[in-house]
Amino acid sequence: MEERKPFRRKQFLINRAFQIKYTVIIAVIGIIIAILWGTLFYKASRDNSQQMLMLVQMDPNLSSMTDIIKEKLAAEDNKIMLYLIAFVIAIFLSLVIWGILITHRIAGPIFIISKYVDSITYGKIPETRPLRKKDELKEFFEKFNKMLESLKERENIDIVVLNDVLKNLEGIKDSIPIDKRPEIEKGISELSKVIERKKEFIK
Repeated sequence: MEERKPFRRKQFLINRAFQIKYTVIIAVIGIIIAILWGTLFYKASRDNSQQMLMLVQMDPNLSSMTDIIKEKLAAEDNKIMLYLIAFVIAIFLSLVIWGILITHRIAGPIFIISKYVDSITYGKIPETRPLRKKDELKEFFEKFNKMLESLKERENIDIVVLNDVLKNLEGIKDSIPIDKRPEIEKGISELSKVIERKKEFIK
């Protein structure tokens, strides 16, 4: 028997609406937190610079260097602002990537289960395949697969029982009065169709 290769998905946006929605929510929450902390940090840095400038202005020995020190403190504050902006952008990009990866691990199993449900709706029990190692919803997926196996097993039992009934009807057909045979033959025909449909369902 040929060994089945692990299933890999190349498309990261499987359920675009679902993944984008929750990725945006994650990124926005992260950005808001980063901006709040960044604002507080920058304000603390500016307050510290102003206090240092006041101390310099109060010292007669340093009063001549006030403008130079003021420029250097302003440059440091600007540098901190650039670092904070870069940090916020990095957080945003990281959360977007992380959000897509996480939602991909949820959307993937949901996508597969949806395909299985579609297949059952159109009269066919699907061939199942395992989830990827990092996919979520594994427990639910296993229960869903067990449900499919149980359904297939019940259909097999029904086929055996219906085949026995069909053989019995065919066996007694000739002993039934001629005027009643069309009903029996119609029943045999319908029963044969049901059996074939069930066989096709689990094929």
